[in-house]
Amino acid sequence: MQDDDHPEEHEPDAEFKPVIHLTKKVETKTHEEGEELVFRIQKAKLFRFDREAREWKERGTGEVKFLKHLENGKIRLLMRREKTLKVCANHYGLFYSALVNLYKY
Repeated sequence: MQDDDHPEEHEPDAEFKPVIHLTKKVETKTHEEGEELVFRIQKAKLFRFDREAREWKERGTGEVKFLKHLENGKIRLLMRREKTLKVCANHYGLFYSALVNLYKY
């Protein structure tokens, strides 16, 4: 007769081996390799205006970077979403250099 107050203690001894062994490292490119970070905003929200609904809708929340190309000197704005790191804004602009110089710390 078993006592319900003291169930049998059982330690599982299962061992799982990986099906595929990952030995080769894969290098991921962000396409920011040939650029220098000029200015960074750690957390920002991006909105778009929906003309049909006549309201602002959120496009993403994340980090904004102003990156200067090392060869041609153009500055671009790059924004990636917080958790997925997907690009939600990627724009070259003429006024970015003046904006970066104004807010540079």
